[in-house]
This record gives sequence, C-alpha cells and structure tokens, in this order.
Amino acid sequence: MLDTVKLSLEEYSISSDSSLTIQPGTYMAGTGEVITEFPLFTDKSGRAFRGSKAYLNTEKLNLTLQPFSRGGAKGTACFVSFSIPKLHYGNNFYSVGEGGSRAVLKSVEKELKENGITTNIEQAHISRADTFKNIQAEEPFSSYFSLFTLLRARRAQQRSYGTTYLVHNKQQQFCIYDKLVEMESRKIDTKGFPARTIRFEHRLLNKRKVAKVYGFSQVGELFKGGYEVVRNNQVEEWRKSLFSHEVEEVSILAANQLENEMRYFQERHSRNWFSQFLKVYGAYSLVEGAGLEVVKTALHNLESERTKVWRAERLLLDMKREVDMLRVESGSSKTQAELYNELKAKVCLN
Repeated sequence: MLDTVKLSLEEYSISSDSSLTIQPGTYMAGTGEVITEFPLFTDKSGRAFRGSKAYLNTEKLNLTLQPFSRGGAKGTACFVSFSIPKLHYGNNFYSVGEGGSRAVLKSVEKELKENGITTNIEQAHISRADTFKNIQAEEPFSSYFSLFTLLRARRAQQRSYGTTYLVHNKQQQFCIYDKLVEMESRKIDTKGFPARTIRFEHRLLNKRKVAKVYGFSQVGELFKGGYEVVRNNQVEEWRKSLFSHEVEEVSILAANQLENEMRYFQERHSRNWFSQFLKVYGAYSLVEGAGLEVVKTALHNLESERTKVWRAERLLLDMKREVDMLRVESGSSKTQAELYNELKAKVCLN
C-alpha cells in the first residue's frame, strides 16, 4: 500500500526555539552582494528569517521550507516526507493498514511539534504518494526482465538497471525491482523475508496527479473512505498501464525480441546472416534441450578423435554464449505469456 509520502503543510507555526537549519543565500565573494535570498518564515516571536531554504532532518522525517514562484505569485512552501512502513515497522517491506497509517501520521505531527513546528497533519495535502505491492514470484527476477521491456506504458520512457525496471514521465513512475537485492544494497539482513520478492511501486509525483488518480489530495480524506480508494486505484493504474494486454498480444510483443535478435545477426553477418542465425540457434536449442553433458557423451561415442570432439564442444559453447549475451535475463522455461499471466494475476488481484 502506501510507502513514501510527501506532504505540503498548508498551515503551520514555528517556535522561536525550533530545530530548523537555515541555509544562507548565495552572494558575490568580492562585494558581499546577496544574489539569492528569500523570506522563509516568521517565528512566533515575530522574528523573520531569510535564506535560500530551511530544513529539518530527523530519523523519522525530512522537512524543507523553500521559496516558490508560480503564476506571478511568490511564497514559501513547506514539505515533509517520510516512509509510513519504515516508521511503523522499522523497515518498508510490509504494508501498513489504515489504522497504522493514521497512527504514523500522528507520530509525524508529534515529531514536528517537538522540533518547533506546529501543524494539523490531516489538513496537509499530498504532493507525492508512493504505493507498492510485493509479490512472491515463481521464477528469479531475471526471468521476467525481457517481459518488462516489452510492456510499454503510453507517453512514458523506459529505463532498466539490472534488477530494476522503471517506466516514467513527469507525472508518475512505475518501478519494478528485486526487493531483497535492494535491501541488501542498503546493508539490511534479508533473512526471514520471503524469497523471490518482486516489488511493484507506483509513484505519483505531484499534488495534481494525486488528485486526478485518487479524487482527493488532502490527508484527512484518507481516513474518510479514501484509503480504500487508494488501494483500488493502485491496482487499476497497474492494469491500465503495464497489464492491459491480453495473452495473444503478449505473444505478438515477444516477436519483437526475435526481430531484434535477427537484426543483430543481419548487421553482424551481412549476406549469410540467416544461415548463421539458424546455425547458432540450432546449437543453442541442442544444448538447452538435451544438455551439454548428454551432447558431449554422444560426441565421444561417435567420434574417436579427441581434438574433433573438443572443437565441437567449444563450437557449441561459443554459439550458446552468443545467444546468452542477447538474453542475459534468461533462466525460465516458461513462455512470455505464462510469465505475464502470473504477474498480472498477482499484481492486479485486489
């Protein structure tokens, strides 16, 4: 469900002994002339503070006060961001229910007050919302990677990073990654967590997009029926974006991969590219289907000259390696359609 959220505080007051850090404006070294400095806030005693921004970072949250200029209007925006599961459990692996999420938000409100910032957190607006769903996959993450690259969302760019796949534009992101690998990269002990966990994250990157997808943006609406709306719409967004295809369409999409592999041989082997393509894929299928040891045994039984057997083995391995380099994410005997159906059922099941 909800992971990281970024809230825009609409009304707040700051005490004279707050824990905020002020970052001064930039200035010319030679003259001391201030170039970028803005009014940031006035505390309860009436003292005004200026600078480029003010911030507060604690173990629970990150708060930033920063100037903005929009449509001719100027002012200061106050944003606070935190991870709901991390504050609830100490890590962000498991999702938090509605009651737990509300308790976390109240603890954030308390943390702010203890640091000199008083606000009603439920009057804040959500300016970023990350939702997630963990699934336990039947295959290793690498088995699904070529499938991810086929499923393009409309009006979005794709990026891949080995164990992470990202589809994004300025409004939102869809991110799929190996959760345990991500945790291990942050030195978190993953013993006790389910193996083969793939995480599907949907990130709404601004208040307007949050309101468009969920129908509201104020925090308080979460606990007036909005929590269930977020849960349902999270599933719907995945269904509309990356899981809108039927199985037959996935089979057609997978043909694009074959075309790309053929193009590789065409560019590399020129006029005789198709013969080389058949030769390499024939060797690959032989090794994959029968197994290298079985092929080696058959060769030894048929050919007495060891050098010829060694050359044949080397040729088979070289050709298999050439295909493996094109399919670094291979490792599953399932078809693209079977892998797709598995993920679609698990991600889009509410």
